[in-house]
Amino acid sequence: MSPKIGWPLLSNQIRRGLENHTFGMVRNGGKRPHQGWDFYSPPGYRTYAIADGRIEMVRETYAYGKHVIMEFMFDMDNDGIERKYYAVYCHLSRIDVEVGQRVVKGQQLGLTGNSGNAKSMKGLDQHLHFEIRKQPITGRGLTGRLSPFRVFGHCPKHEPVIEKGPFLRL
Repeated sequence: MSPKIGWPLLSNQIRRGLENHTFGMVRNGGKRPHQGWDFYSPPGYRTYAIADGRIEMVRETYAYGKHVIMEFMFDMDNDGIERKYYAVYCHLSRIDVEVGQRVVKGQQLGLTGNSGNAKSMKGLDQHLHFEIRKQPITGRGLTGRLSPFRVFGHCPKHEPVIEKGPFLRL
């Protein structure tokens, strides 16, 4: 993983270790898309900027609840050219940043929660829904979205990835 990239939580593991909580045509036997990764997280856990960037939007919608859209630059194709992408943090209970604010990798953006269509989730189903996008606002389906695997290089389905390092700004 690029040293310019960090993880969105201190402990990062796909909810229940199930494929249908990852990216792609993974729901309903491959007939329905899931647009990001669901990281298991009880409400109230800190969520962090995965890279240096700028807060593009702070929103609340029916599906995603309270969410933050953060613009960042990344060389996804490993061709020496950084391009603009957007990290989306959903179902938050609290947002600690404002539109236009510059953030650094590891800076706290808010707290996980059960907002939006995650409001009735309990126990091991509570999560941070996390997406990588090519533009800040996308439609339904997978258009305009990329698998977070392209950024992280690893999908933590069975073992959590623990974020370490002095860069975390608590």
